[in-house]
Amino acid sequence: MALESWDWFLQLVESGSFTRASEELQVSQQTLSSRLAALERELDAKLVVRSNPLALTRSGETFLAYARDQRDARVQMLRRLGETSIGGTGVLKVGISNVRSRILMPHILRQFHRSLPGVTVKIIEGTNEELVRLAEGNEADVVIARFDGAVGDVDVRPLYDEEVVLVATPALLAEALGLPPDEAVAVARREGLPALAGCPLLLEPVDDISGRIAHAELKRAGVRAGALVESNDMITLLSLARDGMGAAFCPTLVLDAMPQITRGLVAVGLSPAAHYPISLGTPAGVEPWNALSVFEDIAGALYGA
Repeated sequence: MALESWDWFLQLVESGSFTRASEELQVSQQTLSSRLAALERELDAKLVVRSNPLALTRSGETFLAYARDQRDARVQMLRRLGETSIGGTGVLKVGISNVRSRILMPHILRQFHRSLPGVTVKIIEGTNEELVRLAEGNEADVVIARFDGAVGDVDVRPLYDEEVVLVATPALLAEALGLPPDEAVAVARREGLPALAGCPLLLEPVDDISGRIAHAELKRAGVRAGALVESNDMITLLSLARDGMGAAFCPTLVLDAMPQITRGLVAVGLSPAAHYPISLGTPAGVEPWNALSVFEDIAGALYGA
């Protein structure tokens, strides 16, 4: 029985449709359908109900569990074999936000691939909530994110502390406060958000850290959280802030690492609640793997507190 057919079946289930699965596999839908039909004949069982959305038969659900176990065992086998070869083998899946990926990953991966040139790194980007779910669902080997409170089935290792601040141009603060730029900056830094009720805002949605903190800080300050622009892309928001369109919320990490975008922006501090830890999260109970240990050690050495 060809294991490739098992993998194609898993991709079909995870994609949820023949269209998406064939795109991921880079084969035609006809080829995928023929391969599935051959697998069903070999197993003498119908696995899939060809409906929209895709559904599994009871036999399909049973086979799915075995197929996933087989895939996990194969991954572990290849990793163990890779431990015996110089440079290692396998795919290390890393979950991280888009912005942190731009800032952290180039430095981490340069050292990682010097140590393990044979290991491929797959970067999975998402919101903080999506990244936590990846770790909880064992869909990534390691996740760099904010893990609040108790997280089920995830081992969490603190990495560094992050802080969100409000950033704007001096000219925008001057317009919002009706003062000369230097005085406006001083007042904004001294009085914080309550003094900036009339300032246009550029916000991320609440499903990511900066957006959630922004809305909480605005509520705490008694400022109406109406957004002139809302976007998941922090770089877009910072570019608009640099052009004077509004004030944005972002981690100080970004201000320090991307001066080409943030130059000329003034940072206004928020409450202590805008400080939080960023951690490495790994699914609990997984088999030890040298590539994962090397990645964690490098990340800790470069960015650990």
